[in-house]
Amino acid sequence: MTTETFMVPEMLCHHCINAITKEVTALAGVQSVKAELSSKHVMVEHDEAVPTEAIIAAINEAGYQQVAVVGK
Repeated sequence: MTTETFMVPEMLCHHCINAITKEVTALAGVQSVKAELSSKHVMVEHDEAVPTEAIIAAINEAGYQQVAVVGK
């Protein structure tokens, strides 16, 4: 199991959290998603087989284009 953290500066409200959580949890192998408005961080716990690029694409699909990997 791996946990990655992403910075999403466009995440401003609970609607944003819900949209991102819905898209990312739809990926096979994602175990949990936790988003924090105060830090603009999204923490994703997932199987090793889930590529970082797929998580970023899911966040983009939710409507948030500015995504940076903070840590793994």
